[in-house]
Amino acid sequence: MTEKSDRKTKLLAEVFHDDWSEGPAAGFARQAALQARRRRQFRSWLMTAGAATVLTFAMVLSFHSRPAPMASVPFALNSHRAYEIISDDDLLAQLHDRPLLAIQRENGTREFVLLEVDSRAGK
Repeated sequence: MTEKSDRKTKLLAEVFHDDWSEGPAAGFARQAALQARRRRQFRSWLMTAGAATVLTFAMVLSFHSRPAPMASVPFALNSHRAYEIISDDDLLAQLHDRPLLAIQRENGTREFVLLEVDSRAGK
């Protein structure tokens, strides 16, 4: 600090010393400090209440948004299938000497078509 600012500080302290410790200025300062403490406590309470409300809402929402469990469908062992899985040997035994066409579709699956043999072509 410079000597000039030091003198100003000393002058202000001497002029207002009695007012700040016991006069109307002291009452004003106490009132302002009390109001600041109340505002700080209110903000703290408001933040706590807000956080508790959000947490409660999230818990309620999580319990109510659960999907209902699906009813289990019993698996029928004797269900009728549109296809039958057979071994390679069974397939060759059923084909004999008949031609088989294997077609690969655009989606990558294969389709097998059993071709009819014209009995007139063989004679």
